[in-house]
Amino acid sequence: MTHPEDHEIVEWFTQHASLKEKAFTALTLKYGERLYFHIYRYLKNHEDTNDVLQNVLVKAYRNLDGFNQESGLYTWLYRIATNEALNYIQANKRHTSSSIDNGMIQITDSSVGLPDAEVIEKHLNDAIRSLPEKQAIVFHLRYFDELPFAEIARITGTSEGGLKASYHIARQKVEDFIRRRLNLLD
Repeated sequence: MTHPEDHEIVEWFTQHASLKEKAFTALTLKYGERLYFHIYRYLKNHEDTNDVLQNVLVKAYRNLDGFNQESGLYTWLYRIATNEALNYIQANKRHTSSSIDNGMIQITDSSVGLPDAEVIEKHLNDAIRSLPEKQAIVFHLRYFDELPFAEIARITGTSEGGLKASYHIARQKVEDFIRRRLNLLD
């Protein structure tokens, strides 16, 4: 299925009141699934992800006529999705303030072997949650979404040099966190 170009979607939405619904449907079909999986990486829960995605799409609908096209449409949506996911996490931290250290797993018996992928993924997610917010964002965008630093700079409004340093520090913190959790410190 071919989707309309971004400029067409924006044009339909901003210049033709009768085509607003068509434009919004096209936007949702073109980017909804990608946005869902981006948000899910943060929240790890389908119901919460669906709620946040709905908020993202509502914000996009309300603000699309003000979209200035300085960045790509997906970049703009991606920024909204990232902010909404982080806001959701922040809002829910107040209600569930459990410490990351509470779930620490100690692997000391060498006969246990390597941990399975689920354990490593849990530690990775815990490590990312332990990062400062800006480092977590940069880590997600670079590591999971494999975006170039130039694109991340446009999304976050930060210099590429600052992003590279932030990513390097975040990557090192994540590695150290996982090594501690798995008792693999040198």
